[in-house]
Amino acid sequence: MDAMADDPTFDVIVPAHQAASDIAACLDAIMAAGFRDEEILVVDDGSRDGTGDIARAAGIRVIRNETALRPARARNTGVAATSAELVVFVDADVLITPGSRARIAAFFAGNPDFAALFGSYDDAPAAPRPVSRYRNLLHHFVHQHSRPDATTFWTGFGAVRRATFEAEGGLDPAWENIEDVEFGLRLKNSGARIRLDRDLLCKHLKDWTIKAMFRTDWKGRAVPWTRLLSQRRTRTGDLNLSRSHQVSAAFVATFPFAVVTSVFWPPVLWLAVICLVGFVVVNGQFFALTFRRGGIWFVLCAVGFHAIHYVAALMGYAQVKLIDPLVATRR
Repeated sequence: MDAMADDPTFDVIVPAHQAASDIAACLDAIMAAGFRDEEILVVDDGSRDGTGDIARAAGIRVIRNETALRPARARNTGVAATSAELVVFVDADVLITPGSRARIAAFFAGNPDFAALFGSYDDAPAAPRPVSRYRNLLHHFVHQHSRPDATTFWTGFGAVRRATFEAEGGLDPAWENIEDVEFGLRLKNSGARIRLDRDLLCKHLKDWTIKAMFRTDWKGRAVPWTRLLSQRRTRTGDLNLSRSHQVSAAFVATFPFAVVTSVFWPPVLWLAVICLVGFVVVNGQFFALTFRRGGIWFVLCAVGFHAIHYVAALMGYAQVKLIDPLVATRR
């Protein structure tokens, strides 16, 4: 640890698929954060848009997968091709902040009992589309209100000791989309400690659409999260499974039932009003953030987007709990 404290060695792994529009800015930000070009490796995961060529032109080492193997395998490939003590993962559509290298180095030097560290999106998303601003602010809000002594990991901008990463067998592609979460759970189960640094900020460049958000929140988040819960790998109360999330989901599930029923029995409309008001109150802190960042119009949009977010979560839960067992029985 004394050698690492004096001058830790870094490898920054950037998995990139069809990232030509963002990769140059991403690499510029990594170098502005204090990392040297020889510490950076881009894993070009089957791109057809010149992503790898742009990285090479910037003087960055590139290794290429001829076909897209998806982020978990791309990150594992990058780690296997490097040798530094600390591995830093940065998504290709993320801009990390100046001083990040020194901050990460100081944390690991001063906290030898911690295996991993990760940061948070900032509160000023780059993409102007309302749904993009909502989705990236939601991620920021969740990290800013989570416990610093974390039970998960994040590869959007996270660092881990190589020895720990290799001892755990790296990221598991079977948990694609939440492979970093599953990796963090494995770390915690083995007794390792993970720190969420709320001030280790980065900017997300992704421009979301409602369709992409819904599909990601349903199939890419809710379905695997529910499977983790079913396997007792995590528990309610953790992360996106807190009591407020459960109450919000209940309000969203009840609202359309109340609206439809009120057509035949008008007094039930009050239940729909209670659900709407309750949903806004339970998520008041988040909606206050959206108001500060975009005013009343953005808040109204955010309420709708947030309801869609929970509809996707409910569909994922129902798929695992109701549909998957039926499919398995028929087989």
